[in-house]
Amino acid sequence: MKVYLPMTADLFHIGHLRAIRQCAKYGDVYVGLLTDRALQEYKGKPIIPFWQRKEILEALPEVKKVIKQDNLNPIKYLKGMDYIASGDGWEEKELRAIKKLKVKPLNINYCKEQSTTQVKTAIYRLFIQKLVYAFKEK
Repeated sequence: MKVYLPMTADLFHIGHLRAIRQCAKYGDVYVGLLTDRALQEYKGKPIIPFWQRKEILEALPEVKKVIKQDNLNPIKYLKGMDYIASGDGWEEKELRAIKKLKVKPLNINYCKEQSTTQVKTAIYRLFIQKLVYAFKEK
């Protein structure tokens, strides 16, 4: 079985790893990795460039292949896949398109304790605190 998992994988963290491991229980994991441009349109400029995010994912034994995904819509990458995974749930329009391709939607547990947005926010807050502290010292 083949499982397609679309990801940003910017600032790789435990939530990414858990998603990949959940998918691996269903078959070979094919990660649809958003390009830098696609990621920028979705969540803002990536911290880690595409080629480095790709190398990190390829180092994981659970990942069969990393596929360059150039937009948010994964439909054109699903040919030959048995499942497509999501931790965000599905819109009705997405479900119809997926089922038309005879690909099964796979709901995986979204990691609430960690996300790239949370990591970036924590880094920004720490930076601001250090900046404020530096100005107070002067």
